[in-house]
Amino acid sequence: MTDHRILLVLDDDESVALSAALGADGWGVHVENKAAGAITELRRHTFEAIVVCDSNDGARVRDLLTTVDVGLKTPIVAVVAAGDVRTSVDAMRLGAATALEDDGDLVAAVLAAIKDALPKGAGPARGADPRDVLLRGPDSPLNQMLEMVPQIARSDAPVLITGESGTGKELLARTIHNMSTRAKGPFVAINCGAIPETLLESELFGYMKGAFTGARADKKGYFEAASGGTIFLDEIGEMPPRLQVKFLRVLQDHKVQPVGSHRPVSVDFRVIAATNRDLEKEIGSGNFREDLFYRLGVLPMHLVALRERPMDVLVLADYFVREQNLVNKTRILGFTKEVQTHLKRYDWPGNVRELENLVQRLSILKQIGYIERDDLPPQFLGSEQYSQQLGLYVPSEGLDMAGTLEKLEKQILEQALRKVSGNKAAAARLLGLNRTTLVEKVKRLQIDVEDS
Repeated sequence: MTDHRILLVLDDDESVALSAALGADGWGVHVENKAAGAITELRRHTFEAIVVCDSNDGARVRDLLTTVDVGLKTPIVAVVAAGDVRTSVDAMRLGAATALEDDGDLVAAVLAAIKDALPKGAGPARGADPRDVLLRGPDSPLNQMLEMVPQIARSDAPVLITGESGTGKELLARTIHNMSTRAKGPFVAINCGAIPETLLESELFGYMKGAFTGARADKKGYFEAASGGTIFLDEIGEMPPRLQVKFLRVLQDHKVQPVGSHRPVSVDFRVIAATNRDLEKEIGSGNFREDLFYRLGVLPMHLVALRERPMDVLVLADYFVREQNLVNKTRILGFTKEVQTHLKRYDWPGNVRELENLVQRLSILKQIGYIERDDLPPQFLGSEQYSQQLGLYVPSEGLDMAGTLEKLEKQILEQALRKVSGNKAAAARLLGLNRTTLVEKVKRLQIDVEDS
């Protein structure tokens, strides 16, 4: 999937001022400080344009331009040192769309050069959040799902996004909206679980003056506010059954009836709903209407938990570091190899949101340099501490080896079952066991699957 509205910037000083200006102009910015890293990113993703800066000897400009595919259609803007005519000529000869001299007004010049180099009408999407492109590695399990986003964005059919809290459901919803024909319309997000049941109906559908105590004037509801755009109903599983009936009618007729009114109002919206609940189980329990489930789930999308896509952890972490460097003016260079290992091994119960919060906290506290093992919070234990926590050490008085191994086996089984919400077949696959073998071990070790 193409990374729309994203620029690749190659510069050894991380281009803080330039990246901030490009971001303010509506662009997403991916920064690399070595030509090899930029070339790797070009093989993985498609960018709208490339900006390569070299205020020294021009080697970086030549390295990039002599290595990239000569048939590359992505426009390249080269920035060279003031007076470096030779590098400017070489850059143009090697395929750059334009070559600029860094004369102190770099930001304005680069923005103008990008605009001139792009096809007419191309450019950043105004109001778009650069993070609306979900980040992932080349082998991420998200890739197949994200390939469908352009087709889904072109439709007006309801979308149901499922996944654990913190996996980026609202981010995906905004991405669909921003890529759709409704992008210029409003994106109205409501958390159905955050509004009291007594207020939810009037907030969604609106109300008329005098409809209830405190209704001193007519007020439009969220559905009317979203007319011409997208309404995002987060935690749809929290919507009370009584309101589900009314919501189903709104979905069918695209008309809302404000509280206290007898005249329905036509509304033009696209609905995207999200939940971290298993709605099929909720249907069985009588908490969610089956007809509403099928009406919402025309285009189902599932965001897997971060622990199920460890190859994405470092991609996201690097992105959040660059973001924090821009926002907080920090100079974090990245993570040591040891820290990278810990990040990939961690379970991430809070998913992407937890990773973002971690990087923000570490960046603020560290300010400069690499994030090291000692910078991590206690839950990111070193191998020795982790071994001791599991009982993998021999005290001076000795130990009961059989009992210790049985305890360890039980902990591993319980952790595997927790990862897959108690699904024995999935836990067996995770551990490389036959399902019958796992079931026997669960019985022998008296593991309560529900507690796990």
